[in-house]
Amino acid sequence: MRLHLARTVDHDVWRSAREAIPEHRAVVVEVRARGESGWGEAPEFMTSVYSSRLATLIERLRGVESTLSSCDPERPELTWSRLAPLLADCPFALGALDVACHDLAARLAGIPLYERLGCPDPTGRRSAYSIGLDEPAAMVAKLPESSDWHMYKVKLGKAGDLDVLRLLRERTDAPFWLDGNAGWAYEDLAAVLGELPSLGVAAIEQPFSVGDREAQLRAREVSPVPIFADESVTNLDEFERHAGDFDGVNVKILKAGGITPSLEILRACRERGISTMLGCLPESSIGASAAAHLSGMVDHVDVDTIALLATDTGTGVRLDGSGRIGLSGLPGTGFLPDPASEAWAADPESVVGPIVAVPLGGTLG
Repeated sequence: MRLHLARTVDHDVWRSAREAIPEHRAVVVEVRARGESGWGEAPEFMTSVYSSRLATLIERLRGVESTLSSCDPERPELTWSRLAPLLADCPFALGALDVACHDLAARLAGIPLYERLGCPDPTGRRSAYSIGLDEPAAMVAKLPESSDWHMYKVKLGKAGDLDVLRLLRERTDAPFWLDGNAGWAYEDLAAVLGELPSLGVAAIEQPFSVGDREAQLRAREVSPVPIFADESVTNLDEFERHAGDFDGVNVKILKAGGITPSLEILRACRERGISTMLGCLPESSIGASAAAHLSGMVDHVDVDTIALLATDTGTGVRLDGSGRIGLSGLPGTGFLPDPASEAWAADPESVVGPIVAVPLGGTLG
């Protein structure tokens, strides 16, 4: 395993009801076997919730090197089962390793990741396009010049900010997916629920704080549009406890702790008739390419993070002017790093001591 640091920036500063993020910093995990590399990344995001400060991520990743070194590179699901108890409180580190190990296994097999996972071919699936929180005129300006995207995911500071939707509606006929990022009040949402269908709102995501189950249940009873979970249902345990409170779940690979548990959640949703979205965190082409390979499993796709980036770690999955997914044609996730990109930051040794390369399964190329 080798660790790298990456720093990416968006074309516009990313804002939600919770925070503003001027740059995205991440630990990139590279696992190698038999001359192939698999890639995963863990961003520094919501650090108090996900234990994701860079130094913490690096320390925890280094702490499982000896376990990783004895794992079979062709059996990433078993690797996850060994690592999960060690990284249960650090899901981004676990998720980045799981993504990298799945990517490596698919590359060793010479096939795309989706094929190895038994997922449908995601080619042609369409992603939503996200519009970060800002002044209304600035949010309208964030609509891409090509307005052919089939859905726009709109961050709103509070549920009553419908003037933003009216301005956006003048520019596009596509439906809106509203994201409250756990920052709304029930009274504000209740006051505007009746207007949402006429504005073309397709769904609401995580309107209330994680602990406000009462507000969620009350809103679901009267809402004319489905309400999806994000922060309330991030892993298998939370899925069992709270998924029934929502109409759908936005599954994010890193919050779940990797591809392995994400697939379990998606399959459980399908069995129970719960709608699904597949989303991303502030990730580069590393994470977005991995997520894209699972997108054939879901009802809605939100992997537009690469369309928002001004700098990237390399190339992988592509999105055309209408958000349609195109794969690179390479095995695994198809990610190919660009060593010349300014997204590659300082060596991890500048954060915590020296990083030691450890072979995976004893067959480091």
